[in-house]
Amino acid sequence: MPTNKNAQIRYQALDKCLGNWGRRYYIEDLVEACNKALYMYNGISGVKKRQVQEDLKFMESVEGYGMLIDRIQDGHRRYYRYRNRNASINERPFNQEELDLVSDALTLLTRFKGIPQFDWLDDVEKQLYTTSKLGKDSRAIVSFQHNPYLKGMDKGYYKQIFNAIVDKRAIEIIYHPFGKSSRTMVVSPYHLKQYNNRWFLIAKCNNYEKLFNFAIDRLEGDINELSNKYEPLDEEFDFDEYFEDVIGVSVTDTPIEDVVLYVSEKEFNYIDTKPLHPSQVVKKEPLPDGRREINLKVRVNYELRALLCSYGDQIEVISPQSLRKKMKEIADSLSKMYAEK
Repeated sequence: MPTNKNAQIRYQALDKCLGNWGRRYYIEDLVEACNKALYMYNGISGVKKRQVQEDLKFMESVEGYGMLIDRIQDGHRRYYRYRNRNASINERPFNQEELDLVSDALTLLTRFKGIPQFDWLDDVEKQLYTTSKLGKDSRAIVSFQHNPYLKGMDKGYYKQIFNAIVDKRAIEIIYHPFGKSSRTMVVSPYHLKQYNNRWFLIAKCNNYEKLFNFAIDRLEGDINELSNKYEPLDEEFDFDEYFEDVIGVSVTDTPIEDVVLYVSEKEFNYIDTKPLHPSQVVKKEPLPDGRREINLKVRVNYELRALLCSYGDQIEVISPQSLRKKMKEIADSLSKMYAEK
């Protein structure tokens, strides 16, 4: 457990003691209270007298909580309590350490902005910035990719699907694939996956055994929950394994293939530091023309072809021949499109 969390446990234990004017707390009592609290929350103890004395100084400091703590002589001993009855660190503004922790937490949480389930984050962030010393400048210093204008998100589809997955309920959806007519279908929803700035529902149609992916931005109309048509997924099913051999969300029935690519010197460093797929292996020695050979073990799908196309002439597909042939067809089509007229 992080040291700062242990410190917070000690501060809270001391706060209860110091605020209790009905009993005299000597240094030994404060040490015992801290050890009891630590043992209760994380099963450890071992706090010494010096640590508690340092904690008291911190609680009094400007960098800490600015509390007024009296040390009252009682014979040869001293007991400790807050100068003001009912005082508490929980009623004080954030200290700098807490502000730093909250700020770091907000930075992580803001990656969920744009997802309907986390709309409350905007209000939390504004509230913290206006009611604390979290910072005068609330401009984001970290940005995560999301698309708040994605069609369908504003209709609450994400939230409805999310809840249906959690509640294990089948849903009736109207899906409109590109270039085809809309169709109504009943599906059992299992998983939501984001790829290329779009959200996809992974589900099983009640008339099929295999899984399908549905782009949320292609949904239309209302989503209706159905209580008695849900088909549970095998409890041992692992979506990390399911997507392990593909790029994107399209899991095909094709076999896993050895994809060999020749990458230009210009793009190699970028692809070497940002692999196309976790299976990527780079040949140590460059080719005679300076290009580098990269090997992938993946199932060939639409997303793989689209990714390779995004690099233009900086990547050449060597094998398998079926993929090379497809990439050549795409290249020939582009060549015709941009031929001089």
